[in-house]
Amino acid sequence: MFGAAQKQPAGAAGGGSGDNATAMSPVDFLRYLLLPARPTVLVLIAALSLGFLLAPYGGLLGMALALLLLLWLLNYAYVLLEHIANGVREPPVLAVEMLNPLNEQRPLLQLAILLLLYGVLQLLASYLSPVLAITLGVLAASAMPASIGALGAGNSFLQAVNPLALWQIARALGPAYAGILAVVLLEGVGLWQLDARLLLPRWLLIPVAQFALLSVYTLIGGALYERRAALGHEAIDTPERRAAIVQQRLDRERDRFMDTIYGEARGGNQAAAWHSIEAELARRQHAFEFYDWMLERLSRLDDPGLARRLAQDYVSRALARDNARVTRLVQRCVAADASFRPRSGAETLRVAELARLAGDRRTARALLVEFPSHFPGDSAIAQAAALARQLGGD
Repeated sequence: MFGAAQKQPAGAAGGGSGDNATAMSPVDFLRYLLLPARPTVLVLIAALSLGFLLAPYGGLLGMALALLLLLWLLNYAYVLLEHIANGVREPPVLAVEMLNPLNEQRPLLQLAILLLLYGVLQLLASYLSPVLAITLGVLAASAMPASIGALGAGNSFLQAVNPLALWQIARALGPAYAGILAVVLLEGVGLWQLDARLLLPRWLLIPVAQFALLSVYTLIGGALYERRAALGHEAIDTPERRAAIVQQRLDRERDRFMDTIYGEARGGNQAAAWHSIEAELARRQHAFEFYDWMLERLSRLDDPGLARRLAQDYVSRALARDNARVTRLVQRCVAADASFRPRSGAETLRVAELARLAGDRRTARALLVEFPSHFPGDSAIAQAAALARQLGGD
């Protein structure tokens, strides 16, 4: 799941975390933190809270119910993290599949990691050094959000316990990871104080604790999504993928349109082909980007007539709106076909002046060659001759 993080050395991952262009903004941080406030999640919290409140009155069955509810909560937390890490904007609705521990094993794997860690620390404290065990315990606790992220978004037990992979994730998340640790600490201390000082009744403390837990998971998922490029995380729903889907749809639509144009042009019906082009240009509001694309496609035809006519129309539309674009367009057209001229003598003279001002005297001279032959009787003939003499004297 985190392909780039696995392939890069630790230093490379750290370099990614310094990329401000993809860093999580404070607004995004707060948005992910408060994401469990959506109605879908609040309804789930209310339902689970009712079960947690009733569990103490059920004896052994109540204890079993409490454990089952806790498992459901953690199952949903991991599903929620995975959805957010993959770019889903809304929390998922609790489904039956999420309630089955056989279908959702990540909470049990995380529990196994915690038990393994606890056992190792106990052995270190007993046989080596309590100080070393405490130090490693603090480091392990600091790495826990990265472990949850690796397990939640990547489904990889080995990555969730690999210190190098966890370090790469933490470094790639950068300031967001420090913020996650701060949230975990503040929520933990806050809940402990609320419970120890009896500042909240039990019926209110339970849903607050669930909200705090889920907010950490949504925050981790959001951080993974925002830093997906640095992590090599291929999220399912991203602006890039949505743009690619839109582009694919546009390409298919354009291909169908060009098939019609090719068919009409190759059948000798140039008038019908040009009528279709004009209609499509009007539908696209004569967008310059569409002109560029269509010119490239029309240049593949054996007969250059349609491409020439489109280029002339392009020049007329772009003049006085984007003179630099006009200059580049005419430079390409003249280089490909020395006989190319804009639609009128006035436009040709204007483009020649633009080319001269841009320092391209070669194109300017080429446009003015045989000007009277291209535009017989045009009122701009005298001005074109004067400009040609000026260019010849430079």
